[in-house]
Amino acid sequence: MPPISQPDSNSDATYAELAKFAGRIAVLLRLPKVHKNTHLLGCLDDFLGAIYALWFAKERDFKDRVAIPIEVDKVVKRADQLATREVRPDGKWMAGFHFNSALLRMAAVYHRALKVVVGKPETTDFVNKLQPIAAKLYPQWTSQVWQSGNIEKVYREMNHLKHTSKGVYAGRTVGYQDAIQAVKEVFLDLIEAWAQQPYSLPNKTA
Repeated sequence: MPPISQPDSNSDATYAELAKFAGRIAVLLRLPKVHKNTHLLGCLDDFLGAIYALWFAKERDFKDRVAIPIEVDKVVKRADQLATREVRPDGKWMAGFHFNSALLRMAAVYHRALKVVVGKPETTDFVNKLQPIAAKLYPQWTSQVWQSGNIEKVYREMNHLKHTSKGVYAGRTVGYQDAIQAVKEVFLDLIEAWAQQPYSLPNKTA
C-alpha cells in the first residue's frame, strides 16, 4: 500500500526536520539498551505518534492560534457535518486537532521519559520533582546544560487543557515552532544522552 502522503521533504524544511526526528527515533529503537527497556519503548511508540500528528497538522496548513479564541461557528459546522456522517479530514480545524494531539502526546511522554532517564520508571513523582534531577544528570552525560524551556511550555499548556474548564478556548500559548524546538532541542536530546550511558537496572524506588 503506498503512503498516504509523501511531500517533497527537500522543498520544505519542516517536513525534512520531522523526517529526521523519525529517523532518530528509529535509531533509538534499535539500541540494545532501549530495546530492553519496555518503559522507554512505550514512550517512543507514543512519541512517534506525536511526530505523525505534527506532520498531519503541517499538511493541513496549521496556523498558530496564539491568544486567538476558538471560532465557535466552525465547531458548530463540524458538529453538524459529523451528525450527518459527513467526515471531513482536512481544513484548519483538523490541523488544530492534530496539533493538540501532538502536544498531548509530547506532554505525557515527557513526564514518562523523565521517570526513565532518572532511573525511577515506577515513581509517582511529578515533572516538577523529576526535571531538576534530569537537569543535573544531563551535564554529566554531555558536558552541556540541558535547556527544557520549550517542553516545559508544552507541558504547562497541556495541564491547562486537561485541568481548567475553558481549556485553550482563549487561544494557545504554544506555537508550531515551539513544538518543533521542544522535540529538537530538548526531548530527543535527553533520551539520546541517556541511551548512550552504560546500561544499568532501573531504580524501582518511588
